[in-house]
Amino acid sequence: MTQETILKTRGLAKCFVTRLPFGSKKTLAVSGLDLEVKRGEIFGFLGPNGAGKTTTLNMIVGITEPSDGKIELFGKPFKIGNIEALARIGYVPETTSLPGYFTVVKLLDFYAQLFEIPLALRSRRIDSLLEMFGLVKEKNTLVENLSMGQVRLVDIMQALINDPELILLDEPTVYLDPLIMERFRNILMHLRESGKTIFMSSHSLPEIERLSDRIGVIDAGKLKKVGPKSEFLSGGSIEEEFLKIVKKEYV
Repeated sequence: MTQETILKTRGLAKCFVTRLPFGSKKTLAVSGLDLEVKRGEIFGFLGPNGAGKTTTLNMIVGITEPSDGKIELFGKPFKIGNIEALARIGYVPETTSLPGYFTVVKLLDFYAQLFEIPLALRSRRIDSLLEMFGLVKEKNTLVENLSMGQVRLVDIMQALINDPELILLDEPTVYLDPLIMERFRNILMHLRESGKTIFMSSHSLPEIERLSDRIGVIDAGKLKKVGPKSEFLSGGSIEEEFLKIVKKEYV
């Protein structure tokens, strides 16, 4: 049976224009990106710093408007402001910006209210997330008093509060120590087993190798290779394959 395509991009591109005293400078951050992500898979999106990973994610969730190309979510064209599609997505940005003056439970309740989740359901969902992420004891702690690793977990929890079908993670393992990292891996595997689709952008090769079903490599804004993890491991390791792909640009 063919897996349903949850996310598709065709010819996706973004050009940033910087105004200068005597003219302007154009930077092509993403160019001609063709991607497909299937339901129920973990798709690892690899690339060095500045490769275009975050720009791609920002276009997918409507933070940044594409200069060219098309995005489809759940089989339908997506444009900025498409609330119906966004309600089915959870997004964890690269840089955390959670307000520190909320307690963990109040913050999650705030996000749940944004999705108009009924009180009884949002209480059950918050309790479930606190248990899953091991933060029951910290539920009444102010976010500003959490460790950086715990704040990162709260970042991920808020992205799951609406029970999304598609979860987009931008460098999610930042600040995670080995113990929290193990819990994070288990959570991702649980989410995949429950039918969630996960698009994980990272430059952490070991985690992409361990968790992903399929992998795409982007460099200088262009998709260099995409395929099942087995293709990337055929030559030894994902690190070896990644370096081989990326170094071609600089030879």
